[in-house]
Amino acid sequence: MENRTYKISFLFLLMTAGLYSCASSLNLANRFVVDETDIHVLVLPPSGLMKTFLPVHPDSISVVENFPDVDESDIRFINQVTDSIFINMFMDALEVQLERLSVKMYGIDQMDAFFKLGERAYIFFIAQMEVLEYIDEELFVARDGNINYVRREPVTVLENNVWFEFMKLNDADFGMEVLFSVHATSDFVEGRFIRRSTGEVLFDANRYLLTLDDLNELAQFSGKQNAQNIFDYLLNLYVREQTGREPAVYYHYDVEEHVIRPQDQTGFIRIDVPDQTEIEFNDLEPADEEVD
Repeated sequence: MENRTYKISFLFLLMTAGLYSCASSLNLANRFVVDETDIHVLVLPPSGLMKTFLPVHPDSISVVENFPDVDESDIRFINQVTDSIFINMFMDALEVQLERLSVKMYGIDQMDAFFKLGERAYIFFIAQMEVLEYIDEELFVARDGNINYVRREPVTVLENNVWFEFMKLNDADFGMEVLFSVHATSDFVEGRFIRRSTGEVLFDANRYLLTLDDLNELAQFSGKQNAQNIFDYLLNLYVREQTGREPAVYYHYDVEEHVIRPQDQTGFIRIDVPDQTEIEFNDLEPADEEVD
């Protein structure tokens, strides 16, 4: 009986420790939102915009040799994208949302002032930004007795992919992290199978196609969401540094409701960066002959 009591008590202690850890992390997250109001970020825009078209879903391309041929007539948007307009829409929306989150954003013209700051100053350099246009499929399936009806409808998808290089000001030990985000919009097809009086089965659909206005809205939406990603990332970084470990959950601050919620997915995808020193020295091969 004593042994069983010991096991139950030990399990209770583990559960209590886990609950305390979650509560402690949430308290830290709340402290960041309430107390850490003097946050400064330098966000540097990309030098240009990559514009890519694929006639198929990107995941269906396994190797470069299998890259499909492109029919120029299928391209609807990327030839009409103006780099500066898209980037400016993104940056303006990002700054407005950061301001709502009580984060001071610095641009290229304010770099001197930024580099005079001390703590709670962070650099988010947009190393690369891409507008990707590709053709995907919406699958519609219906069953009537032993007969299956299948219809594949092509849809155009627009993605805004962004790669940030993230650093902390005045903290050489922190190094650099690469953070990736993706936001997308697409044509919408609302369809159904109908049977005519003759018995013939047809596919009836309403198609809502993307326009250039949707492309502009994507730039603005992506800017707003990346501002939220920046805030949430700094929030979770604060929790991580205060506890010395990754938070058990990823915290998201809902500025509309003024509440912190756990979420299943992180806003940013952190990409592992190889050691630059190793690349520089270990991957170099000696020349075949000396050159004067």
